[in-house]
Amino acid sequence: MSFLEESWEEREEKTYKEIFGDTGPGIFPLSNEIFDRMNAKGIDPRWLTHGVFKCPPSGNRSTWAYVTSGMSNPWETEEPEEYSGLGVEFLMETENEETWAIEVLQTLMAYNLLLATGQMGDFPPLDYGHRVPLALSESIKTMLFTQPVNFPSNFSIKSGSVDLLQVVGITPSELEAAKQTSSEDIKEKLISNTGGLVTCKERASVA
Repeated sequence: MSFLEESWEEREEKTYKEIFGDTGPGIFPLSNEIFDRMNAKGIDPRWLTHGVFKCPPSGNRSTWAYVTSGMSNPWETEEPEEYSGLGVEFLMETENEETWAIEVLQTLMAYNLLLATGQMGDFPPLDYGHRVPLALSESIKTMLFTQPVNFPSNFSIKSGSVDLLQVVGITPSELEAAKQTSSEDIKEKLISNTGGLVTCKERASVA
């Protein structure tokens, strides 16, 4: 196997199974349509191998976990680097099995790939503390990126380190509070009020 293939396999077949247990029926890949909706100027065909795994509850985790795979592929190198590929993968937790969680992560991953290639203007790729408008309902209208609490915040594969960024939906009043204080402050309020960073379509605001 190539360096890329070995790194890719280590992430999906070893590391993800250690972190998430059962990674579900297979990957839900990105599509050209997702990029078309964002008016992408160019679509790298390699992006269409990226996708989302749907991981059912297992062990001592009662939530469903959704995790991206592909952004940390070492496409451009044959040697280990500090960070593998873009150095990130995204994670979301839900109480129940939800198709929309896959769609949210696919959208955010496509957006991040376009950011990383300069197709969304002079903005950096998504990182801790970032907030992205993406409505799930009348009450949840923004996605907040933060460090996980029930999962490791990073992992290493042979090609380098990868940060796991957890995505959690927040309300308009939580967004305003985050702007006044910090994303970290809202994260702590969510954990103390709800017990974790589970994304729901409807819930009471903690701010």
